[in-house]
Parts: sequence; C-alpha cells; structure tokens
Amino acid sequence: MTFGEKLDFLMSITKTSNSALANSVMLDASYISRLRGGKRQRPKDHRMIQSMAAFLVRRIKEDYQKKALFDAVKPARLPDDLHLLSDEIAHWLVRNGEDRAEQVGRFLNHLSGMTGPAAAASSPEGWRHPFPDKPLTIYYGVEGKRQAAEHFLSEIAAQETPQTLLLFSDEGTAWMTENPAYARKWAALMARVLARGNRIRIIHTVSRDLDEMLSAISQWMPLYMNGQIEPYFYPKKRDGVFKRTLFIAPETAAVVSNSIGGQISVAANILHRDPTAVASYAEEFLQYLRLCRPLMRIFTAKDRDACYDTLTEFEGERADTLIMTESLSSLTMPEALMASIIGRAGVDPARHLSVHALRRAYFLENLQSGRFTEVLHLPDIETVRNGGVKVSMSDMLEGGAVFYEAKAYAAHLEQVVALLGSCENYRVVFTDRQKEDRYTVYAREELGVIVAKTSQPPVVLAMSEGNMIAAFWGFLKDLAGENAWTAADQAAAIGRIENYLQKLRAEI
Repeated sequence: MTFGEKLDFLMSITKTSNSALANSVMLDASYISRLRGGKRQRPKDHRMIQSMAAFLVRRIKEDYQKKALFDAVKPARLPDDLHLLSDEIAHWLVRNGEDRAEQVGRFLNHLSGMTGPAAAASSPEGWRHPFPDKPLTIYYGVEGKRQAAEHFLSEIAAQETPQTLLLFSDEGTAWMTENPAYARKWAALMARVLARGNRIRIIHTVSRDLDEMLSAISQWMPLYMNGQIEPYFYPKKRDGVFKRTLFIAPETAAVVSNSIGGQISVAANILHRDPTAVASYAEEFLQYLRLCRPLMRIFTAKDRDACYDTLTEFEGERADTLIMTESLSSLTMPEALMASIIGRAGVDPARHLSVHALRRAYFLENLQSGRFTEVLHLPDIETVRNGGVKVSMSDMLEGGAVFYEAKAYAAHLEQVVALLGSCENYRVVFTDRQKEDRYTVYAREELGVIVAKTSQPPVVLAMSEGNMIAAFWGFLKDLAGENAWTAADQAAAIGRIENYLQKLRAEI
C-alpha cells in the first residue's frame, strides 16, 4: 500500500472527513484529499504524519476498527497506550515495503563501509565568506539559511581559539541535504571547524521516523568519528508545531530562526554578533540541554579506557541479551585464552585482563536469570586455518586488530560448547553470511545497544534512546528468529559446532 492508500484506509475506518483531519493538523482539506488520492507525496516532516496518526487513533474505539487496523498493520500487538499506538501507526504510514530490520541493516552496511573521519579540504581557497560586521543580519528562506550557515561556520573556522559550538534544530533538514553541492560544502566547512580544535554539542530531534534518524546519524558519522561531538536528545514528546534553530558559537556569533509548518521557505534566519545576544541564546540552549539525555556515546581507539568503562557499566545490570559479532563474543572467551591473545598483541595486559575478568563475571552472573543469545557465523575452515578470523572488537587495542590462530579459535569454540551444555539461558543461533560483516551489534532489552564499526578506523557507539534500542533489538531478533528455544535446539547447536570442530582439528 502507498502512503495515500494507507491514509485513505485509516480515514475510512474512522469515518474521518478531509476537513476534520485538515483542521486537526492545520492543513487545507484539498491537500488532504490530494494525499489520499496519491496526487501529492507524503509530507517530508514526520511530525506532521505523527500528528495525523495521533488524531486518527483517538477515533479508533470499536472492536471492528481495531481488528481492521490489526489486520492492516500486522504488529506483534496493538499497544493500549495511545501515544505508543500513534507512533506505531505513524511508522506504518511511512514504511514503504521496508521494515525496521531492513533500515537498521542498511545503516550498518553504510557504517562499516566508512573509511575515516571527515577531513578538512586541503586547499583554503574559496572556503571563507566575508562576515557581516553588523550586530544583526537577517537572511530569508532556504537560501538565506544556507548563506547564514556558511557565514557562521567559515567565521568559526577562521578563529584562532577553539570553542564548543551549541547546535539544535527541529526544523526540516532539506535545506542542508537536498542540494548535493551545498551538502558537500557544508560537510567541508564542518570538517574545517573540527580540524581547528572546536567541539560540538548537538541536540538531535528523535521524533523523526527511524529511517530519517538513522540517515541523520549516518550523515553526521564522519564528523562523529573525529571524536569531538557530543549528541543529545530531548526524551519527552513535543507537539512539533513551533520549530526552532539555534546555531551558537559562544565566543563569536549565533544563527537563530523560528518557523511553523512549512514556513521555513520564507522564515527569517537571524545572524547575531552582539555578545549579549549571543550569550542569551547560549544560556537558552544550555537550559534546554539540562532537560536532555545523551543520544549516544562515541568512542574511537583513543577513547579505549572510557569505552571499557561503558561496557562494564552496560553489562552490570540484568537484562536479556542479543549479540552478533564478526566472529565470537569475547564474553565467552576463557581468561587464559584472552591472556594469550593479549600477550600476542604486544600490549600491556593489566588493564585489558582486569576488564575482561569483570565483564566475564557479569556475563556468568547474568546467565543465572537472563537469556543470552549469540547470532553466530562459522567461517569456512580455510579462513580459520590461514588466520583470517578477527578477535571481536580487537581493533580497539593499541596495536590494532588481532586474528585467531587456528588452535585458539578451536579453543574458544570449545568454550561455547561447554556453555551450551551447562547453561540453559545461553543460546546460539546460526546465520549464513554472504559477505563479511564489519560490525558488532550488542543489544540488551530495554537497557541499551552498542554498535561497533570494526573496519578501520574503528568506532563504538553506545545508545540508550528507546527507539534506537527497540530498532536494533528488532534487527537482532529478526536474525535470531521468534521460535521458542528447546532442548532439541540446544542439542542441535552443540552437534553443529562439534562437527565443525572435528573438521577444523583435522586441518590443523
């Protein structure tokens, strides 16, 4: 079904007229009619779709309406909470033959293919724009917003003393992304700003649909990999009617704009240079930031110790777990084998081994009450024999990636068999991969998710926002399957690994 067909279906079962829906979301009835008929594409602003969904679900009260909705949307269950139900319906309206697992998979493939952090262009020619000397300059519409952003960023990049930029916008991002030439220019300016030592605190808008949110993270990822950006989000619902942009360099300038609906096309974008005004907007941002939470923590190889601290904190609480690495989870690795691998890597073992001991203790403790499901791929014997299997997340070590020797890989698999035989809460589900996955996804239900890019250069993302957790949990759940785990499944998994080990031992 197209967006228009889905909207028409919802309006039909709720007996909603064009004018009633139009009035609820401040649109014209003729526009709603064209959406239903497929003559207009769905609104780009997801908050508009959420508002439509919220209005329509409040009109679903009869059993026949609920059954029709369930048959069309096909969720695991229809939430009783109206806010959750409207979110589910909004997602269904924009979904176009692609579910959340597919969206997450596309994001992960894009992430693993990234080759490095954003770098500033080598040639300085043409990057700097004359900065207005007036205390206040106004730019109008989309082109005005682009011009204001260019002036703002180029002036910051020219400053000798670095500062922390404060960025927030819940206005649409099309002004920045829809023109490829401008998108490249914006990215180059941002890279130059970071290259000058500036840092960024950014408040993302997570009320956008999952695909838009993952696209936004992908767009920012080359900049995130510089390790100089702190992303946050506001955890409560907002109506999305009044929209605001704040781009603030506390020591230099601020760009401020407001809009309602599609007003961005004519809205005023004001560039402030007066220090008192800039300080006022900085304080406004910081007041909002105090209501926000970290969207994710970002770790590169130089943040190794902080990454280890986050991992142990993440694993210290009880929760069901799903994990997929590019080889085997380090949590199932015996301490003696970890010591051998660390020693071969030529790094100081003390910190790594103490962290591994604590993580493994939490892992075994969690197995007493929580399920731990590992999505496992058994590589071909030749790859193992030639030392082509990477130790999970070893890219974060000082010396870079470490690969298993064949006997070490066999020893790790033997420990997996031992765990399967002794812990009913430890489960292994096999997947056949057509290509190498250069990422790890590690999700703990309703608690958090850690995504690691294991291609060079490595980067680890630790996320705690609810929609992100649900999306990545669903991605792994889709790989693991929904069937109940039985003793026969346990025996079959043990048998499959033992058969593999028998073939492996014959080759080494």
